[in-house]
Amino acid sequence: MNPKDNPEISIVSDQKDENGKAIGMFGDTELQWHANGSARHLFDEICVSLYCVVECVDTVLSICNQCDAFAELSNLDKERYRSIDIQLDHKKDAIYKISEHDLPDNPAPENEMGTGADFYKEDVDRRPLVGKHPIDNREYLYFMVPFIVGAFQNGERINHEALYDELWEKLFRSKYMVHHVFRKGDLLFMDQLHTIHRRSPIYNKERMLWRTAFDYSNIEF
Repeated sequence: MNPKDNPEISIVSDQKDENGKAIGMFGDTELQWHANGSARHLFDEICVSLYCVVECVDTVLSICNQCDAFAELSNLDKERYRSIDIQLDHKKDAIYKISEHDLPDNPAPENEMGTGADFYKEDVDRRPLVGKHPIDNREYLYFMVPFIVGAFQNGERINHEALYDELWEKLFRSKYMVHHVFRKGDLLFMDQLHTIHRRSPIYNKERMLWRTAFDYSNIEF
C-alpha cells in the first residue's frame, strides 16, 4: 500500500496486482466515520492530503467539522465535555466498526498496521474529549468513534456508551458537513483535528487516491 519509491504515500484503492493482492487500503466498501492517525494519543502530522489518480463519480467523501459542532454547544455542555477524558485503543470489541475490514481474520493491508498506545510506546491511555488546535487554538470535539473503549469525568469512570450516543447526536448534523466527489487531479487537504470523515461505497474498482500526512511546520498562512 506504499509505493517503493515513495513510501510516504499510502494508496487508497481496491485495485489488485497480477497476483490478485490488494495494492492499497480500504477496498471498495463504505467507510464509516473516522479520522486518520486517531488511534494515537500523540501525533504531529495532523493534516492529510488526498490526491485523486483515478476517479469514481458515484463515491462521496463526507467531512464533518468538529470545531463548529463544539462552538455551537451550550456553555453547560462545553464545561462538562472539558472535564471528560476518553480512552482510545484499536480493539476489535470497540463500539463501532469502520468497515467490514475490521474483522480480525480479514487480510486487508490496513489490518497489518499497528495502532494504540502499546504500539506507539506512549505513556498515556487517555486523551481529553475537548482539544485545542495547535495552530488556530480553536476547541474541537475529539470524538474518535472507532477507538473509544472508556471515558472518565474528573477522573471517575463514566458510561462511555451513553456518552458516545450523546456525542453522535450532537456532532453528526448536516449543517456541520460538506461533501466532495473526487475528480481526477483533485487535491484535498483535510485537518484531522478539525474534522472527521466517512466514505460511501466504491463502484469503480479502479478508483485510486494517494494519501499522505504532514505537520504545519513548513506551511505559511
